[in-house]
Amino acid sequence: MAGMSGMTRREVLVSGAAMVVAGGRSIDGQSAVTPLVGAGDFAGGSKVFSLAAVAATKNANGSERKSVFDGKLATGEVMSMHESWSPEGTVVVPHKISHSEVLVVLEGTMAFEHDGRVDKAVAGDVVYVAYGTTHAVKNGGTGTLRFMVVAVGGDVK
Repeated sequence: MAGMSGMTRREVLVSGAAMVVAGGRSIDGQSAVTPLVGAGDFAGGSKVFSLAAVAATKNANGSERKSVFDGKLATGEVMSMHESWSPEGTVVVPHKISHSEVLVVLEGTMAFEHDGRVDKAVAGDVVYVAYGTTHAVKNGGTGTLRFMVVAVGGDVK
């Protein structure tokens, strides 16, 4: 691949998720994180969004979430990303999405309910949720489930 302009959407999503998993570290191990400019701010070119600069939001079911960004890319796609934590026993209601999602399991075990079945995913696994899928993501183990969600297209705001 000659340069960033030749990257596919999949490569962009996977590399973005890898940067988050790497903790915002560059290849040489030095911090590559700059403060969050603002949710959805893709203006001004490439950047790293700092999770440390974002406050967590507590949800009614006991889970927590940090919104990394929400916005529209220069190529026209709308995209958002958030990190979520679900304690053991968290109740999750199945919901239908009108966009596509890529989930990266960072810690724990995920029970991914979809299409009449349950798949398990563990730290390091990547889950794809197709447009229009009714699904639920639950803590499928002991301890905390921690994962990143990248949502693209459709009804993403």
